[in-house]
Amino acid sequence: MIKSVYNYPVSTLLDIESGVIYAIPRYQREYTWSRAQWDALFDDLLDNEANYFLGSIICINQSQDALSVQSLELVDGQQRMTTLSLLLAAIYQSYSAQPNLAMEQQIELYNLKHKLVLKKKPDQPRLIPQVQNHNQQDYFAVLGQAGLLNDVETLSNAGNRRVFKAFRHFLSRIELYLENAADPIASLQLLLEKVNTATLVKIEVAGHSDAYTLFESLNNRGVPLTAIDLIKNKLLAVLESKDPGSIDKHYNRWKKVIDALGDDYGVQERFFRQYYNAFKPDLKDIVSVPVATKSNLMHIYEKLIAHDAESFLQAMIRLSAHYAQIVGYRVVPDQPKLSSLLLSLDRIQGAAAYLLLMVLFERREELELSHEQLEQVVSFLIAFFVRRNTTDLPPTRDLTRIFMDVTETAF
Repeated sequence: MIKSVYNYPVSTLLDIESGVIYAIPRYQREYTWSRAQWDALFDDLLDNEANYFLGSIICINQSQDALSVQSLELVDGQQRMTTLSLLLAAIYQSYSAQPNLAMEQQIELYNLKHKLVLKKKPDQPRLIPQVQNHNQQDYFAVLGQAGLLNDVETLSNAGNRRVFKAFRHFLSRIELYLENAADPIASLQLLLEKVNTATLVKIEVAGHSDAYTLFESLNNRGVPLTAIDLIKNKLLAVLESKDPGSIDKHYNRWKKVIDALGDDYGVQERFFRQYYNAFKPDLKDIVSVPVATKSNLMHIYEKLIAHDAESFLQAMIRLSAHYAQIVGYRVVPDQPKLSSLLLSLDRIQGAAAYLLLMVLFERREELELSHEQLEQVVSFLIAFFVRRNTTDLPPTRDLTRIFMDVTETAF
């Protein structure tokens, strides 16, 4: 559900009297903007009139207490918001270096500071970047270098990473901008005014499922967040809330799932759809939909994670390892014939049967299945798909339901 959509100037989004924090989910994609985007932003702000439109951001707002610090999960627009913050930090450093600032200019500098760090908690940055490739620590170090934060450690090689490069680039652009200025302070004030009045559409949604639905409907982003990204972010957020300080441990566990499934997003998404479809009878008391699809995937997994995040992650690690063998990414240990048959099933496009095989692999000991019996099942499935692909019967649209019915009836 979309909670609100408003076109705000940057000065309102970073209102110094507010306690709003924009937190980019941990392990989201790292900061990737480079010189071309930095220059485009800087030039667009200078070359256009006030109120220049910068695009949109999408935030998940799950806060309950309006009087407390309000943390918004920034799930789209992180590159733009990070870059704007780095530009403001560069303006702050350049502004504070000017001699003989009048009282009103010192007040303006003070206000600029508290766009980037909270007024009531001056050690709290308003933007909290993701941690990949040291983005978060580098950003905090930039704020320290600009004089906005105290006692911040700068990591080794920070100057070679994008966050510091962006900050230095903006410092150099500002220096060039001021080179021929008759009144450097007035020119800085003009630049700051261009940033403050530039606008962003802020879209607030209630949860990750709504965010994913919105991404799907907008369909105009070069590299949008996927359902798998959002499942990961939701899972890590819940586990971290139950076990503070454990985020790295849980991320490494989650990575076992992705490593097993490989880099192909189609395989990853199919695994998550087929997991629900395969084990639907066991999951019906937690979430019940007729069949897992691309559009309802986030709804399903929000429910499963909220019910028991730890058990869910354990199941994903275990089942993804089975799936890697089923799709042929990994051999079945000491079973060359079974591994070869599974590769053959993949080659004849028998993926619809994977949900049945997931159940058989997971419950092999319980069902007392031998490897020879699994070989017979896979051989039968190969024969079935050879016939199906020749006759086009049953139709593709019915295959998932057929194998769901088989698993539900048999187990």
